[in-house]
Amino acid sequence: MKILITDDDRDYRAILYSFLHSKGHDVLAVSDALHAVALLADHSHDFDLVLLDLNMPRLSGEDLLHSYAHWRNCQTRFVVLSGRENLDEFAGHPRVAAILQKPFALSKLESILQAEASRCAATSQAAFAS
Repeated sequence: MKILITDDDRDYRAILYSFLHSKGHDVLAVSDALHAVALLADHSHDFDLVLLDLNMPRLSGEDLLHSYAHWRNCQTRFVVLSGRENLDEFAGHPRVAAILQKPFALSKLESILQAEASRCAATSQAAFAS
């Protein structure tokens, strides 16, 4: 899968990048949501998943999610990452695949990635069959 990490915490970005890369994913990491918006706004991007921290300077991940829900040109899904306590408001978001409260075990992230890979494969097969 092609994954975009969007987190202002350099240590989290490094850990996530190393973990995802070691699992064979194509990974890009950026330090804020403005960079993510620029990448996602490009019609030719092919990110399957964005790992998105909610609390970042300049533009929050939360703001990106609220505006992204209305973008029609992109089907990328998000895994919300946050140290906040109550994250239930994101559970019903149409583009949120999962929510992870920091700190989290990498095994939880791996389970989410496996589920998303299966979902992507099923979606591709259904589109091919049509």
